[in-house]
Amino acid sequence: MALLAYGVVLVSNSYNKRDAERRIEVITNTLQKASSDALLQKDDLLLISYANFIRGQYPSVAQVRMTWRSGDRSRPLTVGPGVPVGATVATRTISVSDPADSSRRVELAIDVDEKVLYDVVATDERRLVKIMGAVASVTLLAGILLAFWLAHTVTAPVAELERLAAGIASGKLGARMTWESKDEIGRLVTSFNQMSRRLEELDETKKNFVSSVTHELRSPLGAIESFLVLVDGKIAASVNGDAAQCKEYIGRIQANVQRLTRFINDLLDVAKIEKGKMECALRPMQLEPVASEVCEFFGPKSQQQGVTISSSLRGLPTVKGDPERLRQVLINLIANSLKFTQSGGRVTISAEQFREGGHRWVEVTVSDTGNGMTADDQDKLFQAFSQGSNSSERVVGTKGTGLGLYITKSIVEQHGGRIGVRSTPGQGTAFTFSLQAA
Repeated sequence: MALLAYGVVLVSNSYNKRDAERRIEVITNTLQKASSDALLQKDDLLLISYANFIRGQYPSVAQVRMTWRSGDRSRPLTVGPGVPVGATVATRTISVSDPADSSRRVELAIDVDEKVLYDVVATDERRLVKIMGAVASVTLLAGILLAFWLAHTVTAPVAELERLAAGIASGKLGARMTWESKDEIGRLVTSFNQMSRRLEELDETKKNFVSSVTHELRSPLGAIESFLVLVDGKIAASVNGDAAQCKEYIGRIQANVQRLTRFINDLLDVAKIEKGKMECALRPMQLEPVASEVCEFFGPKSQQQGVTISSSLRGLPTVKGDPERLRQVLINLIANSLKFTQSGGRVTISAEQFREGGHRWVEVTVSDTGNGMTADDQDKLFQAFSQGSNSSERVVGTKGTGLGLYITKSIVEQHGGRIGVRSTPGQGTAFTFSLQAA
């Protein structure tokens, strides 16, 4: 505003000076015309009267000195009190001849007091400076108030975010901040809330991971240790008929070792997925042999549990896949189904074909008649170390680690397909994944 006011004053002063110069030109032209009329009418009083009129209209005209000439004769006359002492005078001279008689003419010397002339300009300039100063002061005050308001508006949420961030740094995870606007601060608050929620989820994942690792390592190791003590005792006693008992103990030791091996392999697969190094060697293959092999693998366990496993994969086209990885997918899905299916239930592998995006696809479904799950539980699926609420109740066998479905999803996506789930509590669950036909 100060720079703007300064510029306006300069421009206004320039225009006012031009107006003053134009007023002098108007005075000169007017007196020139009046002199011509007076010569034509041979009326000297006309010119004198007009000169007095001009002085009354323009106070800057100090005096008008007139000289009438006719041949060799001249007659001077001065209109006005004269030039004040110390005044700066600008004199304009004109000479007008009688159009009818060139020997007759009148010469005028117009003395203009520049101080009086430019006092008007200075007065206008001071008035404009006052106006602009008042406007600038009001603007400055409004700007200061607006600046304080904006500063408070910006710093208040930032200070709150700083407080919440300090709380997160001290271990109080899950802090949230409410902010209604959609401006930059609103986007910052949204990002902060997302970060806080993600940190809380990661902390929960870490706790679940520690709990799962502790459980998965402690249980098999404890069982192995117990059975080794029993085997050692049986061998030391050397009682006839203990060979079968020792064989049973060794079988249980092997089962627990396999459980530990699967868990460690799952952890390695998760590490590969997180680093983006999970790779699948895709090649044309048939799904039916892989599905049949997996069903045979789970045959003894399903018979012991009283659950029927069947595969209806017939007449399917060749697909692009990694046999070992797809075997791992089917094992994870069937193991998950057996875990939540009670005696008398069934697990089924089926498939159908469809076209999408100019390609032919095969959609494989692993369904069961087990416990089913709620919508909230379905939202937690396919996340590492995440399990539904029903994972702690009515589970047949040992509780899982929450890694199987996460690995399964990653493998299916490596094949370019999608995986999904449909489930109703008490009616069973169906996992579906798609593979592109070769």
